[in-house]
Amino acid sequence: MSRLNIALLWHMHQPCYREPDSRVFRLPWARLHALKDYGDMPALALSYPQLRLTFNLVPGLLEQLEDYASGRITDKHLELSRKHPQELSPEEKEFILQEFFMANWERMIKPHRRYWELLQKRGLYFHPSELSKIARRFDHQDILDLQVWFNLAWTDPRYRQSDELLANLVQKASHFTQGEKEELLKRQQAIVAEVLPTYRRALASGNIEICTSPFYHPILPLLCDSDIARECQPEDRLPRRFCYPRDAEVQIKSALNYMESRFGQRPQGLWPSEGSLSEAVLALIREQGIVWTASDEGLLERSLGQSLRKQLAVSDPRILYRPYYLGGQGPAIFFRDRILSDLIGFSYSSWEPGPAAADMVKRLEAVAEQLGPDADRYLVPIILDGENAWEHYPEDGNEFLSALYQGLLQSRRLQTSTFSEFLSKEHDQGTLERLHPGSWINSDFSIWIGREEDNRAWELLVAARDLVEARRHLVDPERLKMIEQELAIAEGSDWCWWYGGQFDSEHLSEFDRLYRSHIIQIYRLLGEAPPEAALAPITTLQPTEKYLSQPTSLITPCLDGRSTDFFEWTGAGRLDTKIAGGTMHRSQSLIKEIFFGCDLENIYLRIDPVDELSPHDYPDLNVVVEIIKPRTRSIPLFVFRCNPKESRARIAYQSIIEIAIPRADLGQEESKILYFYVRIRSDSIDLERHPNIEPIKLELPDREYLLHNWQV
Repeated sequence: MSRLNIALLWHMHQPCYREPDSRVFRLPWARLHALKDYGDMPALALSYPQLRLTFNLVPGLLEQLEDYASGRITDKHLELSRKHPQELSPEEKEFILQEFFMANWERMIKPHRRYWELLQKRGLYFHPSELSKIARRFDHQDILDLQVWFNLAWTDPRYRQSDELLANLVQKASHFTQGEKEELLKRQQAIVAEVLPTYRRALASGNIEICTSPFYHPILPLLCDSDIARECQPEDRLPRRFCYPRDAEVQIKSALNYMESRFGQRPQGLWPSEGSLSEAVLALIREQGIVWTASDEGLLERSLGQSLRKQLAVSDPRILYRPYYLGGQGPAIFFRDRILSDLIGFSYSSWEPGPAAADMVKRLEAVAEQLGPDADRYLVPIILDGENAWEHYPEDGNEFLSALYQGLLQSRRLQTSTFSEFLSKEHDQGTLERLHPGSWINSDFSIWIGREEDNRAWELLVAARDLVEARRHLVDPERLKMIEQELAIAEGSDWCWWYGGQFDSEHLSEFDRLYRSHIIQIYRLLGEAPPEAALAPITTLQPTEKYLSQPTSLITPCLDGRSTDFFEWTGAGRLDTKIAGGTMHRSQSLIKEIFFGCDLENIYLRIDPVDELSPHDYPDLNVVVEIIKPRTRSIPLFVFRCNPKESRARIAYQSIIEIAIPRADLGQEESKILYFYVRIRSDSIDLERHPNIEPIKLELPDREYLLHNWQV
């Protein structure tokens, strides 16, 4: 029987957290994800000898892991983990209380009774100004237990179960000693040191293919020529032109050289940072001998000038599931299946692992059925972040991945494949006359260029880059090498990911400071005074202020599913869903904005879709108002079919979705604040959740409020 090829690519990446002239990384995420994700995923692959996977490893990440493994580097979270609680200053104790609950509360904290107790003792929601008072409630043992649990929870369950020391700590649960904590941290360093050897073993076994990205993860088309953004963002104001294709070439070549030095072979594939491609980038990749690259299906749609889907369903699998060649020349370009990739990244985490894996296998087998006897000539690319999704899954995704791998291997219609393996066999292929420039998000570069903050960051980079070019001949080779490394780090994509207000992070100021520190270091190494703009923060607003506004008055809209009157939603709060993401982000969304507010009887929601919603395409479409405070409750409301009679909540849709929920149904009527998320679901799948990180907060006024605010 002809088997459809399934290529899973896990992309492993973190930005460079090293500050110039420092051995302390500003943030701990490279280390923590090494404990939780980077080593256990190839180790799991080794458990299935017939499995074929692709791992994309970014050299800028591996460089940091090598530093951690050698002990050459540390981070503030690690240093404060090592300290005895009695040695902590008040500021350090507050830092621990602020930062050591940075984990998925539901999946990583709540399952551990003591860790959950400590979080409740601190408080789930509080203002930073309250930290000094909160800290007084924590004795030395509380802090010591918190130090242990933060590091223990970020260690993968596979290690916690198989390692005797870690298993004993989990079982003990509380009243840890300083000695036990020190042993835990030593064991963690050993785990980090084992990450690269595990990939080498998996590569040698034939289980995996390793591909890479440009060294410090820049947006390659913008390095070649930032004005390329005009082709896909004609309305945006762009900064002064950055045009250094040599920098893009160096980032690619240095990545390939690094990977060859660590793994003994040169990667055949390259995942361009954020799936960002242009015709100029393809030419550079071709010159370096890269056999294949990949991006998102949105670029294929725009390159072909035709839609690939009718909403969720692929119109013709023969178009999407084959590699393409620009003008008949390599490299081969694969385009990821956005829906299947997003199911793993965003939806299946709320399912039981077994049914989630079975659903994925069933969907893939349906594609194989469509393709019939030629299925083995095609490949379904499922490409996504390989680290950030798993903290939302039970057991860090291990149960889901095991069930998925088993299901794929047991299927008579499917076979796993690496990209290079597929290209070595007879396969179908397509030709592109042109390649639309863009990334995997919105098929453009709007995340990284075009907004005010992004443009300010680019202006700093352009000025520094021009100065380096002008002074290059005056600088000795060793110093020039240091300068070019700082430039390469500053060219990374992660800085402008957080600039511009598109995404929310509690560490936004840290990213801002890191970016500017590399710009400043370039000037220092050149013996020049940095510009004043590099010394002041680029971002000034708190992230939430950029995408979430609170209500200014009571509202009582007419619930008819259309904008009846311009003023009916005046005074409502507003959530811009396009810019309310985090580390994980969808490439497309059904919803563009959400309005919310209340009167004395109801809370109201207005949900504006990007395009018209059709019952033919989404017969089961429903909105779930997920309340997490004053008491946990989910209220599902179907858009196109009748809602349960026992629910007093109402929904209407014509051009917009309008919802009313009686306040009396929310429980704990004395509560004055409501915290909630909005989920969009169809066919039992979470299509999206808004906001991505912190819930919407809505203050619920009472009649006393009206007495004091008579103008309302």
